[in-house]
Amino acid sequence: MEQRRSIREYAAEPMTVKELGEFLYRVARVREVYPTEVDTPRGRFQVEVSSRPYPTGGALFELEFYCVVQACRGLQPGLYHYDPLHHRLGRVCGDTREWDRLLDEAGFAIGTSRERLQVLLVLTARFERVTWKYTTLAYSLVLKDVGVVFQNMYLAATAMNLAPCAIGGGNSDLFARAIGSDYYTETSVGEFALGSKR
Repeated sequence: MEQRRSIREYAAEPMTVKELGEFLYRVARVREVYPTEVDTPRGRFQVEVSSRPYPTGGALFELEFYCVVQACRGLQPGLYHYDPLHHRLGRVCGDTREWDRLLDEAGFAIGTSRERLQVLLVLTARFERVTWKYTTLAYSLVLKDVGVVFQNMYLAATAMNLAPCAIGGGNSDLFARAIGSDYYTETSVGEFALGSKR
């Protein structure tokens, strides 16, 4: 923890897909899925919940992880969704106008050119996963969960000798267009730049 820093400069040689995979595994994977019963206003229901490396309000895990890849050895540039249950990336799109603008805005936010960026991680929230239970607290819980995940990302990146930098919310409208989502169903709530350390 003492070594944790925001690092905005990267090595000329980009990080590898293996490093990105290990990072996502340490931070976001599903460790276990198990059944439980929950009480709702409509009665008691049997649901499946998961265990992951980070805690969330009510173990609801509303956050999704996307990778906007500019430069990563072994992975084509594009936008990918991380499947935490099967530990794999699914390509959402390639080099689109939205992908390009996401990188431009992230580079501007951390004070570097977009060409220097390697991977931009975008955290989104699927609000219905929390609003059914925490109606009045949902948005504040989402932001707290983002903070917890950011800390885990910093610690994992530091342990792996990578260059991490939390950015914040980013452009939610632009990201919703990039993934073809309704802004009110799933929208970006945090961005995190990651790359190889100089």
